[in-house]
Amino acid sequence: MQYLKFKDMKSVCLPFWMVLWAVLAFLPGCSDDDPIPVFEEEELTGTGAEIAIGDRLYAVVGDTLKVYFYGVVTNPRSGNYILALECEKGSNYERYWRYVPTSADVGECEMNLSIYDYNGQLLDSKQVTLVTREARNPASPCHVLCLGNSLMSAGQTPIELSRRLKGTVGATSWPAPLSLDNYQLVGRKKNADGTVGWEGTGGYTWDSYKDFDVKDYVAEHCGGQLDYVYLQLGTNELLSSGPFDDLDWILNGAKRLINRFHEAYPDCVVLLGSVLLPSQNGGLGENYQEGDVNGIYGAAGFGVKVHRLNAAYQALANSEEYASFTHFIDNNAQFDCQNVYPTEERPNNDYVPGNEEVGSNGVHPTDIGYWQVAAGIFRALIGLEEN
Repeated sequence: MQYLKFKDMKSVCLPFWMVLWAVLAFLPGCSDDDPIPVFEEEELTGTGAEIAIGDRLYAVVGDTLKVYFYGVVTNPRSGNYILALECEKGSNYERYWRYVPTSADVGECEMNLSIYDYNGQLLDSKQVTLVTREARNPASPCHVLCLGNSLMSAGQTPIELSRRLKGTVGATSWPAPLSLDNYQLVGRKKNADGTVGWEGTGGYTWDSYKDFDVKDYVAEHCGGQLDYVYLQLGTNELLSSGPFDDLDWILNGAKRLINRFHEAYPDCVVLLGSVLLPSQNGGLGENYQEGDVNGIYGAAGFGVKVHRLNAAYQALANSEEYASFTHFIDNNAQFDCQNVYPTEERPNNDYVPGNEEVGSNGVHPTDIGYWQVAAGIFRALIGLEEN
């Protein structure tokens, strides 16, 4: 193909239609008979978005429950969808649904979530059971063990959970605590005054507790009694997994530990906590930029892993083998992942003045994030104790 060369563009003055004709004439593979490309509707409307929320949510009279929309959709970053949340209770706002129940709301009702594309086509839907309860003190002492990885190791979640339930010392004073004195947070690790216990070690996975002797542990650190165990594990496994890897190895580890608790204490209720969504503005890159085979996926890819594993946790809790004593607790629906991770300011770049705010930790939230998890456990404990 020959190209026209103009040494002096000022001397060339052709009508626009002649220039356009010349350009079109030289386009390869085009003729008068070639059809104009048409995009199919599904190519334009695909979002990859699905509903990702647990089967049940718990609310407590007088307590504010928020369901954050960003945490209940598998691909919130696409934005090419409309999320509809319909419920006879509460109100919808821009980022969340908010509900402050009264005594008149006690009971169960349906919450329906649906995703539509911009043509009104239904992409996915799910019905959730909303359980509202009055907070009541258990009739007898109720021992609760929170066990996990680095998200549990420093105790922010159990310390706040105990404060909310019975008014022990915590890092905040709001919301106001209840006086449910029969709840006792137990475990090897203790807060400063020894009133709250828990168990957690950084880097731990389900299999890290493979040799965990439940009977001996409970006898030594839990007063020989265990009524609830809340398990917060899975994040470290996901850090070494691809977004679409098989999850059976993680579930098998979960089953082994759950079985161990159930065999030792058949009446103990297992609360299976969801894995938290990560930092949404760069925290993963800050912590896992070198040697992490999944770093290229960022928050979106890690979110795929989180939602897939949480769906598997819910299925495990629903299975015939575990349904009688295991409950999935959906933290993500109640966790404001866009605003509860630490950040820092950095210069934009060499040409753009000012600073930008970026995440400084990928999977460990600020204290507020841990407190939001505690609030979810608080609601579940009260909801289940009333059943």
